[in-house]
Amino acid sequence: MKKKIGILFFLFMTAGILAPGPVRSAQAKNLQLAAESAIVMDVQSGTVLYEKNINKKQYPASITKVMTAMLAIENSTMDETVTYSPQALQLESGASNINIKAGEKISMEDSLYAILLMSANEGCNGVAEHIAGSTENYVNMMNERAKELGCTGTHFANTNGLWLKNHYTTAHDMGLIARAAFKNPDFAKITGTKRYNIGRTNKAKDGHALVNHHGMLVAGNYPQYVYEYCVGGKTGYTLKCRYTLVTYAKKDDMTLVSVILRSEAPWNDLNEYSDTIKLMNYCFENYKRYPIQESSVKELSGSAFFTRFSPYFNDKYSSLTIDEDAGVLLPKDVSLDQTEKKVEFYDAPRTSPDGKNAIGRIVYTYDGKEVGGSEIYYKNAGLPTLNDSIDMSEWFDDAVEKASRDPFPWKKVAVVVILILVAGFAVSYIIQQMRLGREQRERRNRYKKVQKNRRRSRKYDRNRYYKNYKRR
Repeated sequence: MKKKIGILFFLFMTAGILAPGPVRSAQAKNLQLAAESAIVMDVQSGTVLYEKNINKKQYPASITKVMTAMLAIENSTMDETVTYSPQALQLESGASNINIKAGEKISMEDSLYAILLMSANEGCNGVAEHIAGSTENYVNMMNERAKELGCTGTHFANTNGLWLKNHYTTAHDMGLIARAAFKNPDFAKITGTKRYNIGRTNKAKDGHALVNHHGMLVAGNYPQYVYEYCVGGKTGYTLKCRYTLVTYAKKDDMTLVSVILRSEAPWNDLNEYSDTIKLMNYCFENYKRYPIQESSVKELSGSAFFTRFSPYFNDKYSSLTIDEDAGVLLPKDVSLDQTEKKVEFYDAPRTSPDGKNAIGRIVYTYDGKEVGGSEIYYKNAGLPTLNDSIDMSEWFDDAVEKASRDPFPWKKVAVVVILILVAGFAVSYIIQQMRLGREQRERRNRYKKVQKNRRRSRKYDRNRYYKNYKRR
């Protein structure tokens, strides 16, 4: 395992991870919000697209129930039966409830619908007692879970969000909690349900009819705030906390979560709903999502260190994966190749919330801020090996073919080359000698011809001399 991690580290030649931060355009500065604190995050990557006073401590009111419900889903099954004690029903005057009776038995699933749709405070207490034995123990679990998620400015003092001085959070922390909650399919299904009926119970023959309180999901007293891209959320209000709101919205391939803390009443033009719609529209209009799952897995698994027949590192049998919905969020005028990609490998493997074995994280940054990424998962169980009964015939045939090939005949090639060079030299020498011989013959012939001409000339001269002498 360490060897594999070391090889991967060598491949990327870099490590590091930056904390998520806002990637904003100048247009974001012109947004006027009523809320004292606000944040918008990408659900998949955690990229912060907008922030306002995100580290200021605020009172969350009933959006506390996002943590309460998420923790319950993580520590129970939907078919468990919750029996409500008299202590669970002790609430302050005016606290929201669905009128559960002492001794009433309701399933965990129905209890969670009551908590998230109707903000049932007694539902929170009953679930807490069922899972942890008491609300105090459950609150401790909530605080521990908040720390696990990276929250640094949060302290829960109850399960429902009714005002207490030492019950507080921040927009950033609530964004982390809300993001983690929505990644759970059961939570996402429940929070996005508009209406739900709890069937007959041992204390309520007509059951309980539930309607989602979120005004952007269900038209209530303020139908002008219904938002077509809203897929869930949680409302909150107390006199001291003022209005708070968690909202999930999905458009195309982008799913965002916004958190509003301490806003004014919804009958004003500026309120938690108008703030949220303004923020969501801004983000959907100005950002684009780039999927990275396919390219990143191929890069992790397609290294030249491994053959195309490797049972571990190829497209079919890769033991390395990232989140299927992994992506990068960037302003629409910025392309993916303008980002910087970095990889961090953990000192020891970590177990993700869904049980995967995480060995590191791949992160994309732009302008010094994190804009997307994913955990890197190592799958050990079930992978094929050379000892498994898988079809390795292609790999074996290829290996046999390569092993059966005769080695390259370097010595023979060298001898042939030398013979060719020698033959070439000999041919060249012969041609040169033939040329020299021909030239010598030509010179001899010319010399003989000259000598013959001279003899003829002398003979002619002698004959003419004798001829002239006789005449005298």
